[in-house]
Amino acid sequence: MYRPYGIVASLVTNFTPSGALDRKGIVATVDFLAGQGIHGVCICGGTGEALSLTDEEHAVAVEAAVEGAAGRCAVVAGALHVDPARIAVAARAAARARADAVMIIAPYFVRPSPDDIYDHVARLADLVDLPLILFNTPSRAGLDMDARLLVRIATHIPKVVGFKEASGDVAKFTRVARESPPDFRLLQGLDDLVLPSLALGGAGALITLGAVLPRLFVSLFDAVGRNDVARARSLQLAAVPVIDAVYATPNPSGTKRLLELLGRPGGPVRPPLRTVRAGQDEHLTRLVPLIEQLEPEAALGGVAEART
Repeated sequence: MYRPYGIVASLVTNFTPSGALDRKGIVATVDFLAGQGIHGVCICGGTGEALSLTDEEHAVAVEAAVEGAAGRCAVVAGALHVDPARIAVAARAAARARADAVMIIAPYFVRPSPDDIYDHVARLADLVDLPLILFNTPSRAGLDMDARLLVRIATHIPKVVGFKEASGDVAKFTRVARESPPDFRLLQGLDDLVLPSLALGGAGALITLGAVLPRLFVSLFDAVGRNDVARARSLQLAAVPVIDAVYATPNPSGTKRLLELLGRPGGPVRPPLRTVRAGQDEHLTRLVPLIEQLEPEAALGGVAEART
């Protein structure tokens, strides 16, 4: 059974200028990231405008990610719905495409109790064939699963092989890492907390900046593995200006624009988000020389073209 580890890049979903799904852009993106040594990618996740996709578009996007990976990195498919039937449709499509796992989220908007969430996850474990990764994201779901609930799920629902923990609560991360089964995988969901999480026993990170600076974050992960704390610290701190600029606009608007400035597939966002365009992107344009210095392979050129 797949168990996530390392740096898993949370992908944008590429669209054409007309707003259609850009399958070729997804294939090219994952091919590039796999070539940079990324451990995995997550398609149709929090960065991927997942709720704007039809079931058919979701299936095509997952197929494209698997094609781009070509066995060189894992593929996690998001299924960030509330309705178990809709989640099952997305999970079956992911299984057909030969994805490695499905990422789910606690039911948002309905304000469930911890027991409601546990029963929901247990129900999905019976419906879905692939391993599950549970996404804790208070800013998106409107609820924050506490350590007691997360450990209960990790201990008693074997189909759930990992959490993406994006609350920013390092104390909670510590307790879940300590009390979960030894083969359970805890992933950091915030780009600026990767090093602290790895130091506390995290298995990796599932983050947006993994798709922007893949080698930097893979190098950070490797540095922790060989106990080179100074190197890991320098890499984590070097990424902070990029993190701050990307999240200055609602994600993935800034991420897509930055990717375009780097000469890589980006594309527009779908409503209700607004696409960042030339003249609105000075905070991102200023990052390009820094990224060229930090990770030359991440900047493929094309800045002039992206300015129009």
